[in-house]
Amino acid sequence: MLGVLFVLSACLAGAHAIRTGLPRILTLLLALLAGLSIATLRTAAVDAPRLAEPMTVLLRGDVLKVQETRSGKRVVIHVSEVDARENTNGRFANRVRLRIPADARIAPGDWIKVRARLFPPMGPVVPGGYDFSFRAYFDGIGASGFSYGAPEIVQGPAASQLLLLVRQVNKLRQHLAERISALLPEDPETALAVALLVGDRSGIDEKTEESLRAAGLAHILAISGLHMALFAGGAYAVCLGALALIPGLALRWPIHKVSAMLALVAAVFYLLLSGASVATQRSFIMIALVFLGIMTGRRGLTLRSVAIAGLFLLLLAPERLFYPGFQMSFAAVIALVAVYDLWRSHQKRRRTQIPSTNGHSWFLSGALKWATGLFVTALVAGIATGIVGAYHFSRIAPFGLVGNMLGMPVFSLIVMPMGVVALVLMPFGLAAIPLKVMSAGLVVLIQIAEFTEQIAPDFGRMGSLTGLSAAVLLAGFLGLLLAPGRFRMVGLGLAPIGLAFAIISRPPDIYISATGSQLAARDIEGALALSSARSSFAAETWFEAEGVSDETIKSRKMKDGQRACDPSGCVVQAFAARGKVDEERIPVTIALPKTRNALFYDCQKADMIVTDMIAPEACSAVVFDQDIRVARGAISIWLDQACRTDNPTKDQMIGNGERIEAAVQQKNVAPAPITQLQTTPARTRAASAAVCQTKIQSIEYAKPTPPRPWHKQGIVTRSNLRASAD
Repeated sequence: MLGVLFVLSACLAGAHAIRTGLPRILTLLLALLAGLSIATLRTAAVDAPRLAEPMTVLLRGDVLKVQETRSGKRVVIHVSEVDARENTNGRFANRVRLRIPADARIAPGDWIKVRARLFPPMGPVVPGGYDFSFRAYFDGIGASGFSYGAPEIVQGPAASQLLLLVRQVNKLRQHLAERISALLPEDPETALAVALLVGDRSGIDEKTEESLRAAGLAHILAISGLHMALFAGGAYAVCLGALALIPGLALRWPIHKVSAMLALVAAVFYLLLSGASVATQRSFIMIALVFLGIMTGRRGLTLRSVAIAGLFLLLLAPERLFYPGFQMSFAAVIALVAVYDLWRSHQKRRRTQIPSTNGHSWFLSGALKWATGLFVTALVAGIATGIVGAYHFSRIAPFGLVGNMLGMPVFSLIVMPMGVVALVLMPFGLAAIPLKVMSAGLVVLIQIAEFTEQIAPDFGRMGSLTGLSAAVLLAGFLGLLLAPGRFRMVGLGLAPIGLAFAIISRPPDIYISATGSQLAARDIEGALALSSARSSFAAETWFEAEGVSDETIKSRKMKDGQRACDPSGCVVQAFAARGKVDEERIPVTIALPKTRNALFYDCQKADMIVTDMIAPEACSAVVFDQDIRVARGAISIWLDQACRTDNPTKDQMIGNGERIEAAVQQKNVAPAPITQLQTTPARTRAASAAVCQTKIQSIEYAKPTPPRPWHKQGIVTRSNLRASAD
């Protein structure tokens, strides 16, 4: 439908353009329709079979991708056989992702046989959070899991030319990583050197990465514009200097164009060597446009080149628009190019004279300009990426400006130049000295990161930033830089609006995992507490949205007054975060029954029930059973407590996953054992006193209705897998 609408609109616009020209608003509308059409076509094109339930199977197939991680290796397999039967006609997922032992020696193009435990792609662990199933859907991955032991390499058809190229690049990266590790001691800076030069971050320990993140220096790990500029720019300078030493070439050939061509080849090499992430692809396209500009006599670093890079990447994969790395990379580069365009225009208007090249004034002027540029770059890029990072990761680097002002000179003048020299000299066996200098620079960089982190530990855990707040703040910041003339004031006015949205928003009062095995709720003091001491990724994500540090999470287990259990199940009391100081806090009772009898009792006494059993139709509680959680995923609930002097009746709460607006008269009883909580009738205060109610203000689910394509139930089950084998 969108495609037909786009074609009709394009025809009408073309006819209109022939007569009168194409207005900007119509151009923007056509661009929007074109983007939606391409995204729709891409979504339909990548649709593939997915698992509907966990299962253990014997797989045979060829390895498409190998990724090193701290916990082992992750591989993507193109499945050819399942349980010794051919995988045809959508019988099983086409691709699966597996965790395998770290010592497994496999490479892209290998054919392997492995027994694995597989699970359907996981959705967001919190509504609005990172959606793993989204990424898996567009990567064509229909299941993920772990292997039972190391895979067995078997015979199979010859690998494609593309896989052979990937295999050779991986071998080269592994060889370089081993050479670097052999020439340097086994220290954190060695793992950083490997990450910066070949893109392998698996050796970086968690403490070092956390320090870099807190200091605002984590961007050095994502090989992007600065790395590509230093590598390709260094190659251009070396080539230009070498060619200039040959008079015959320098006088007869445009050596700057020849150097640009050679530097472009070096950029392609670094793109492949570093792993070709989205940020690296963006920076490669932009540096390629710069070199093409040198070869054609045009300026390459403009907002137009940023748009071309974004258009190219989105044409190949429109889903990248929602990747955190894509958003952070383009937000930073758009802001930086816009700022330096404004700076260049300001310098032209001032018509400043070129300072004298004699004496100390030239050196001081150059140092001041360099320091100013570093300050502006760190500030602008920090704001742009900070807004996006706060939304996706609930983290900011409040002293990132300090970390970048101290650390980036070391990185730009010592670390990366020495790294480039080491790569060039490594084939000749002369990389030891530049690598040691690079390692010394990385030691200083880590010390700067640790110093910056200690200024205010955990201060960057600012809690969740809603999508609306982030969008308004980012629109205001970019509008201030990009809008012409007085329209910049509109961008300036959006900043307080975005901050107001961030202030009035609040995290949920109750979190329920998609499996129902764990939940978190606020205690009477308003602090979020876990129903169990067992740590999980979902629990870490919930507390990140609260701005709680990792160490504090360990003490956030529900106390006996909030949670009571016996063999038939548990009862949890949840409180609203807001309320007047002098008001008595009225809880909402959440039951987690394990038996049928407990379920029937809880249907009469509890306000909410989380269970995998089927609740009776007469159940008056809000039920989140297995069917609801499978269809809708993780659940977030906001409560609201209000007190009044009249005596309202208890409204019936609406279950089955619908939005709940009705107020719920809660029991005003002290915490008690589960048997008493299940059998004691609800009581209220005396009619003469204020009657307090706690109602469910809103409920959000991780999966919308109707479900998006990547949230739909998979088609591969044990039963149809057995049926297809018969």
